[in-house]
Amino acid sequence: MRKFFSKIYFLIVSVLIASGILLCSLYLCGIRPYVVQTGSMSPAIPVGSICFVNQNADYNKIQIGDVIAFRLGGKAMITHRAVRIESSGIVTKGDANRVEDAALVTQENFVGKTILCIPEAGNFVRYLRTKHGIIFFLSAAVVLILCGFLLDNRQEKNTEPPK
Repeated sequence: MRKFFSKIYFLIVSVLIASGILLCSLYLCGIRPYVVQTGSMSPAIPVGSICFVNQNADYNKIQIGDVIAFRLGGKAMITHRAVRIESSGIVTKGDANRVEDAALVTQENFVGKTILCIPEAGNFVRYLRTKHGIIFFLSAAVVLILCGFLLDNRQEKNTEPPK
């Protein structure tokens, strides 16, 4: 039974470390995750998805049909599809919207190109930002650390030579 728990513990810790390394690598490459707050891109990108945006994407290489992220009014992040490219900027529209966006995307408010979306993953991130989510995260971390110590102590006791 100890071997089973030890393997489960090792698997959980390995997944957490690999996820951390992956997220750090993406961050260093200029790829940032954002949680989708509205349904303007449904059904392609539902509310609660995490979109990974390549902030190193070249504004001049955006094509019709690309999903891009841009800032509106300097604050709000919008993720919509490029529907037309004009000399003054990129015209965008949410897939679920009937009309095109009023504001053009220019090099100044362009953030990047969306390269990957994971549906529902953002709901977990939003939960972790709540008071209950923080308590859950901290409790899980403490339990994981305690399990590591308990498993390590049991293994040390089992490997001691007989007297």
